[in-house]
Amino acid sequence: MWRLLVLLVLLGTSHAAEPSCPVCSKYAYEVSLLERVLSNELALKHTLDKISETHAKVEDTLKAIQGENVKLNDAMTALEVKKKEMDERLKSSINSGITNVSETISEMKTNVQVLVAKTEKELNAMKEQNVVPLVIFHARLHTDGNKHPLTGNQVIAFKTVLVNEGRGYDPATGNFTASVAGVYMFTVQYCPFAASSVSLEITHEGKPLQRSYHYENYADVCVSMQAFAKVAMGEKVWVRSIFSCDLYQEGYKWSSFAGFLVHL
Repeated sequence: MWRLLVLLVLLGTSHAAEPSCPVCSKYAYEVSLLERVLSNELALKHTLDKISETHAKVEDTLKAIQGENVKLNDAMTALEVKKKEMDERLKSSINSGITNVSETISEMKTNVQVLVAKTEKELNAMKEQNVVPLVIFHARLHTDGNKHPLTGNQVIAFKTVLVNEGRGYDPATGNFTASVAGVYMFTVQYCPFAASSVSLEITHEGKPLQRSYHYENYADVCVSMQAFAKVAMGEKVWVRSIFSCDLYQEGYKWSSFAGFLVHL
């Protein structure tokens, strides 16, 4: 139908513009007109085909985009599910770790309480039975010759250990460290040279327990001093020189430091 309309329009146009030249053949003119109509018809068909092809491509593209949107939505949904699963696992792991730590701390606390109660019970039993653990030490001065020089305020290390029950005395430092709290007795014997003076001090955690001074003009003698002290567990007791002096040490004269636990 549309082809007929186009032909009529073209014919009408051709009649209106038909030349008045008597030489021109009417047949040749109509053939030329028909050729133009067919050419226009082919051009129009080609254009319509292009439009249809483009429309089909657009529809295919829209379908592909819709498909990608569906895939993207599915991927987002899967990611949300994975995120929820990971959050739940992390929360569960944290709660489990907190529970384990709490249980461990509770168990350690219980063990410490049991140990403290047991220790207190044992100490109370020892006190009731008046049983004093054996803590005693005795160490003497060691020197290559007879003379052992000391400077002022020097801690004296009696390095030859004779007795050390309880392992409280350290010959390297000269310190006694109480492993059991209680009342201790400490004693020091020292031997000055003739015509020289010596002054020593028994010290408890930096505070003097007892001091002694001796000067002998004509002979080498040995003197001693004692002290009692209430010593807590971990506290230290040592002997120090108050000023520079020399101690005498040989086979028959021993300068020594000793102590023992008397009462809990």
